[in-house]
Amino acid sequence: MLRPPHLRPGDLVRVVAPSGPIPPEDFARGAAVLSARYQLRYDPASLFRATGFTAGPDQVRLAEMLAALRDADARAIIMGRGGYGLLRILDSIEPDLLRSAGKPIVGFSDGTLLLAQAARADLASIHGPVVTQVGRLGKEDHDALFAALEQPDARLLCSGLEALVKGQAQGPLLGGNLEVFSRMLGTPYLPDLRGAILFFEDVGERPYRLDRLLTQLELAGVFRAAAGVVAGEFLDCDEPVSSKLASPTASEVLRERLGRLHIPVVLGAPIGHGRQNRALPYGTRVELDASAGTLAALEGAVS
Repeated sequence: MLRPPHLRPGDLVRVVAPSGPIPPEDFARGAAVLSARYQLRYDPASLFRATGFTAGPDQVRLAEMLAALRDADARAIIMGRGGYGLLRILDSIEPDLLRSAGKPIVGFSDGTLLLAQAARADLASIHGPVVTQVGRLGKEDHDALFAALEQPDARLLCSGLEALVKGQAQGPLLGGNLEVFSRMLGTPYLPDLRGAILFFEDVGERPYRLDRLLTQLELAGVFRAAAGVVAGEFLDCDEPVSSKLASPTASEVLRERLGRLHIPVVLGAPIGHGRQNRALPYGTRVELDASAGTLAALEGAVS
């Protein structure tokens, strides 16, 4: 797998909006953090254009994405926000273009689709905070993002993880947002999951929906192909107090569905839509040690 070149402070980073509309205030807070370290390039007239549930018409969002990939001065690309919209233009973002551009791409949530496409292109990328989330995160997550961009040889990715199923496994790190990831099943855009360490997070999915998503993955053979599973944060996923539905909690669903697997499984990774979102090297080889509660990058994981 191709590892993009390391960044240095002061390098040019291109911001794109291939998914949902971008709230200007959240963007400004995140951009202030990133601008203190890198030069950001974006077109405000296009970035903050909203068309319903997307950040502008499909052709505009696609054109911005392709321009960022072809920008010879830009050393990296970061998504402005997640939301929804990438699925509508994914078939026009060719793996060959991603690989030839050779830039690290940072995103999560709806960006799961873009990172998976990069993995199909044998290009390492970064599952990490989008600009609108950066301003809500603490220094530890900022430092992890900068390290992922500038020092991708760092070994320890996460520690203090809770073992649900003990064991050790190695494989490429794939996954992302559970709902978005599930939408790739049955399409040509799903990466090769054989021997993968899968990680998942989500927001706003009620317990029965999480059960449905995980069961669908199981029935599709995803967990038979995988070597291990890492569960991150599932924010606001419990049934509302006002609901009349008697329901297990999101945590109970995760424990029941994933606890039956015959591969290592850990819970509590600091990744997701809340106040923690640790940058992870998407597509590169990692080692999951459920017994020790660690997820670590392997030396020589990419070439």
